[in-house]
Amino acid sequence: MEIILNAGLGIGALMFLLLLFKRGKKREDYFFLFWIVVTLGQIAFYGVTIYRFELQSVWAIASFGLPLLGAPLLFLYILALTGRSVAWKTIFIHLSVYPVYVLLLFLLQEHDKIVLIASEGLFRLPKNPSLWMQYYAVPLALSGLFYCIWDLALLRKHGKNIMEFFSFHEKVNLKWVNYIVYSYFLLFLVASFLIFGAIHFQLLPIANAFALVGITLSLMLIAFGFYGFRQTAVFSDVDFGVASDSNSTTSEKASYSKSGLTSEKIEVLANQLSSYMAQEKPFLNEDLNLTRLAEEIQISPPHLSQVINQYFQKNFYDFINQYRVEEAKKRLLSPDYRHLSILGLAFDCGFKSKSSFNRYFKKYTGTAPSEFKKK
Repeated sequence: MEIILNAGLGIGALMFLLLLFKRGKKREDYFFLFWIVVTLGQIAFYGVTIYRFELQSVWAIASFGLPLLGAPLLFLYILALTGRSVAWKTIFIHLSVYPVYVLLLFLLQEHDKIVLIASEGLFRLPKNPSLWMQYYAVPLALSGLFYCIWDLALLRKHGKNIMEFFSFHEKVNLKWVNYIVYSYFLLFLVASFLIFGAIHFQLLPIANAFALVGITLSLMLIAFGFYGFRQTAVFSDVDFGVASDSNSTTSEKASYSKSGLTSEKIEVLANQLSSYMAQEKPFLNEDLNLTRLAEEIQISPPHLSQVINQYFQKNFYDFINQYRVEEAKKRLLSPDYRHLSILGLAFDCGFKSKSSFNRYFKKYTGTAPSEFKKK
């Protein structure tokens, strides 16, 4: 197990260096860098206290409390990755729990005139421990659970925003982040089970329990590092404050009522949009989003979103992809495009992949592109 932990540390350190020297780093990359450092520290804590030597006092407390930094950093990374603004105040609030926890434990040990010693992944308790010593790990568990739920809620909201701002799913759906968060949640459950079973039921040695936690964390770090390094910035020109969900909610209606658009003006803008779509065919651009289209037709993104939602009764995603499907239908039947494969035709019509083209084409026509062409 020690070899696997050391391998995880080595690979994690390599990923840190690769990201450190990555060109054009964005704010989310820096959150990711700090998350890697904290996770490496957590893995090193398990390796050192299980296989090497004990840590005492401040070193023990600071190392043991690292999960109180890891979970918030992952949240801040997701927050930035989904295009949200992350103010310094927000960063301070989320990361301040860690120093407060470290300081509190240090003061408590000074008050009880003891020295906290970290061995085999956790603190060694005296024969008659104080009440706080029996529950010192509870803040870590609650923090992990709380942030996992918050991360998933944030990603779910991001999934809805995609439908309002983007005409594609590729690279912006962040499914891999969902997998990482679910893995984090699973790690939390497994770690709790292993540690509780090791301490109270002697299911396995405590050292082995924490070693397994460290190995799982190493595997997660490798997976996270691989996808995180490949992730590119896709929200630089998108303002997520310009539209709300496409569902007709009270908050949306209230927002639209303040937009200043009358029904007559909405109809005028809708006709302008329809003419532009038919003549210029902006949907052929595979990277088209709400902000870019608004700039092209020279209206504000909030107004464009309101026109699409209220007049056409669609979200931006469905609005654009229906035009792409209609264009694909014409080209599938035209002899001018017989030299193109279905994949080539899909790319020409603005789709990013054959799978998305097939899925959306069947959604709007009820048949696959190949079957449509034969008929």
